[in-house]
Amino acid sequence: MSDTREVIVLQDGVRVDEVLAIAAEQGWELREQTTRAHLVLASRRWITRDGLDVTHVADHPGGAQSLRIEGKRAGSLARRLRERLATHSESELLAAVLAAPSPDPVVCIRVASKLAACRPRQMAPRHLQALERLLSHPVVAVRRAGIRSAYTCRWPQLREIVGRRLVVEDRLSAQLRHLQQYLVDAYPG
Repeated sequence: MSDTREVIVLQDGVRVDEVLAIAAEQGWELREQTTRAHLVLASRRWITRDGLDVTHVADHPGGAQSLRIEGKRAGSLARRLRERLATHSESELLAAVLAAPSPDPVVCIRVASKLAACRPRQMAPRHLQALERLLSHPVVAVRRAGIRSAYTCRWPQLREIVGRRLVVEDRLSAQLRHLQQYLVDAYPG
């Protein structure tokens, strides 16, 4: 069986203490801890008794918390954790941005960093559509949240969307240019 990766996005009401209690109860060994800083997200990384790597990330600006599980049988641990912690499904998060003709700005802002946490490594059309929707939303705060969450995306397809937005964006053009440069650096050519 090959290594797998699972990401669990926690609901807003889940406290860090709940995650720490599960780690202690299960005997996970803390390997690394990063405190939050301006551009650094708070995180804790454990190794489970059966060799899985579990990382808890708290995105303080976006308000999202996630657990990334890597290794053989990651899916099994993810299922057990979903039974104990309140979580969001990927489809629920995507629907919050894609389902309505004009998605609620507050919902979009809250969901942007959660989508970034569960965004797959390879381009996924619905995730790309959600990013485009966030980047083109009529409310500037939603576009700002979309830009911020796009920095975790290393898909060359995003460059075209950012290029189209630069033509029409006035308030966040500097931020979009920075994102565009990030994408060019990530994917020259």
